Amino acid sequence: MAVKASNFKNWCNENISPQSWTRICLKCLDQVRERGYNLKQIEALEEDFDLDAELLNSLNAALGELYEMSVDEELLVRY
Repeated sequence: MAVKASNFKNWCNENISPQSWTRICLKCLDQVRERGYNLKQIEALEEDFDLDAELLNSLNAALGELYEMSVDEELLVRY
């Protein structure tokens, strides 16, 4: 099941705060860069993309570390 980066960002904005997506991405910046994106691109998401399993797991781990929260992949698909 593919999860769009914008869905994860929207979930963060609605359930935590607008700054949470940036904080989570900063925590996973190495993985983001490995996929050819920089922080500005992933914050703006002008070109949305599917999160691969490894990046999704990293983002979820960062969510847990920073906010002691988790989100189900199925929920993200609906955002």
